[in-house]
Order: sequence, then C-alpha cells, then structure tokens
Amino acid sequence: MSNWIKTSLFFLFPSILLVLLAGLTKNAIIVAAVAFLMLILSIYIYLSAGRLILKLYKARKVRRDENSFLYSILEDLSTRAQIKAPELYSFEAETPGMFTVGNGSKAFIAISTSMFETFDDLNLEVLLAHEIGHIKNRDVSLNTVTALFAGAVMTIPELATWGSLLSGFGQPQDPAPRFFRFIATALAAPPAATLVQLTNPQRRELEADEVAIKLTRNPQLLAKNLEFLENYIPFQPLTSKFNPGHFHLFSTHTQRIRGDHAIFISMFDTHPDTGDRVMHILNHSNYKENGIITNRYSRVPGFFDSKSWKLAMGMSFVVYMMFLFVIIVVVTFALKDFNFLINGGIAGVYIGAVLLFMRITAKVTRRRPRQKCLLPVHKRIILNSRQAFNYFVKR
Repeated sequence: MSNWIKTSLFFLFPSILLVLLAGLTKNAIIVAAVAFLMLILSIYIYLSAGRLILKLYKARKVRRDENSFLYSILEDLSTRAQIKAPELYSFEAETPGMFTVGNGSKAFIAISTSMFETFDDLNLEVLLAHEIGHIKNRDVSLNTVTALFAGAVMTIPELATWGSLLSGFGQPQDPAPRFFRFIATALAAPPAATLVQLTNPQRRELEADEVAIKLTRNPQLLAKNLEFLENYIPFQPLTSKFNPGHFHLFSTHTQRIRGDHAIFISMFDTHPDTGDRVMHILNHSNYKENGIITNRYSRVPGFFDSKSWKLAMGMSFVVYMMFLFVIIVVVTFALKDFNFLINGGIAGVYIGAVLLFMRITAKVTRRRPRQKCLLPVHKRIILNSRQAFNYFVKR
C-alpha cells in the first residue's frame, strides 16, 4: 500500500497543479478537459513506463530457444514466489547489470550482455531471485515510475549540451558546452535525487535480498555475487551510458559516470553499503551456511563521498542563486524600473523556497554514518572466528 501511494503521488501532484492553473480561466469545461487529459496521460505513462525504459536501453526480448535453461529457472523462481513469470530482456552494456521494470500486472527483467558473460546460470539464479523479490514486494511500479520521472529530469544536461552544440558553441568537450552541461546538471541533480531518495530505495533492496534468500536458500552465493559486482567496478572503464536517475533500478552500484556528472553522483547513492548489506543477508539467514564472506575487505563500499556531496550541494545552491539574478533582471526590464518592494518580495520568496528545497535534498541524499556492526556480540565473535579460520586454511 505504501508503494502504491508513493506511485500515485507522482501523477497526483502535477495533475492537481495543472487543474488549479486551468481553474484560473474560470471555465468549468477547460478544467474538466484538463483533468480528463491528465487522467488519460497518467494511465498511459503508468502502463507504458516499463517499455519506455527498455527502449531507452535498446533492450530486446530473449527468446526461449536462446536460453531455455534460464527461462526454466525464472519460471521456477516465479512459481515459488507465487507471482506471474516476468519477461526476459537483454541490452548491450560493458558493465554487468540487471534491473526490473513494469507495472502491477506485467514485469520485465533486463540483463546486460556482460552479465551473461560474467555469470553462469547458477549464479544468475540468485540475482534473478533478487529481482523476483522486487516483483513479489510490489516495488516494480514505484521503481519504474521513479526512474521515468527522475531520468527525465536528468536528461536536461544532455539537452543543454545539444542546445549548445546546435547553437554553434563548438564540440562536446569544448569549454562552452561543458559549462552549460554543468549548470544544467547542478539544476537537475537535486530534484532528481530527491525524487529517488524519498521513495526509500535502500529499504527495498534489503527486503528484496530477504526474498531471494527464502527462494534460493543460498545466502552465501547471493552475498558473494553482490560483493563481486561491487568489487568489479574499479576494473571497468568509466561510462556515461547510464542515467543517474536509473541507478536505483540496478541491484548493486555497478554504474559509474564521468565528466560533469561526477561530483553529483553521491546524491544518487541509492543502495545500502556493501558490507552492511552482506551482513544483513548472512544475519537474516542465521548463518546456517558453512562458509562465510570476508565482506569487511570490500574495495567498493558505495558511491557516497562526503566531500563530493558537499561540493555538489554548494554548486547547486550557487546556480539556483544565479537564476535569482536573472529573474530580478527580467522583472526590472519588464517594469522599466527597479522596484525594491517587488524585487525584494520575489527574492525573499525565491530564497526561502530554495533553502527549504535544499534542506530537503540534504536530508534525503546525505548518507547516514555507517554502523560499525549490525550483529550482537556473540554473533560477531562467531563471525570473526570463522573469518580467521578460513583465512589461515587458505594460507
């Protein structure tokens, strides 16, 4: 119910705003027409959001004769989870990744080509079980709609770059296009990140892990694969293929970006810390497996970096203030005079709104300090003993 309410709010707020604007005309027919059109548009977006995201990644459907064994695994997991089996898609990407999109009645699991090359079917099973967990927990609609809206906001930097290029400001790496892209990113990142983080994606990842454990009864393999994906990042080239507004769709931090987006990446740190996540998986399974994961030595704890986050927040605030100057100039030219009361009122309202918005953004995007340990003392002793024993055995 909570996810359904959050999904509805994505459509409700813009619809109410447009209806209120239509109400300014004081024409009941126009208000009714706007309300009807927004209802039809909302239904269409809700039903087609999943396929739209698949088209963005140029994903194609995997036929059963191409990988019948994986299809049988997917159907078996779906049967155990008591859900309708999702459709399987693949997309071209050098970085291993997997995500699920769709709506309440239909879901699609998309797997990158490098994921097929990196994992065999047995290892893919536990990762597919995680995606099945999202479907069973009814996360897919919320994840998909969030990705569509946040991803649309994060296309503004691309539009700014193309606008600059088409206006004759040189090549993509020239100073002018890069400056416009940076300004657009500083404007777009806070609202996009806030939309994503308000939906609490970290909790959904942990809950999907719990379902995967119940379906596969193999928490050790799930933990190993998740940690492998995280540690695989440093060996991959940086890429700008993935939209930051889509990061929460993927099961791990398997996306990196470069260039003007780089300092804003910490705002989109949507996954639990790898070490905490592995500990949660093993703790949830009560350590019934014989092996153990040395997750404390993971090289990639996550995306969040305090310095980058502070710099990104500061740059976004400066850019928003720059637009206040533009607004004051436009109002002054429109009035053909500098009116202190009008301009002061506009500045006061604008600054107050920006400060409130930045406060909300800071609240939801700042990474909480990592807990040193999530386990009771006696379980920590058992865990450390097993880690030490396995270490010396391997030596």
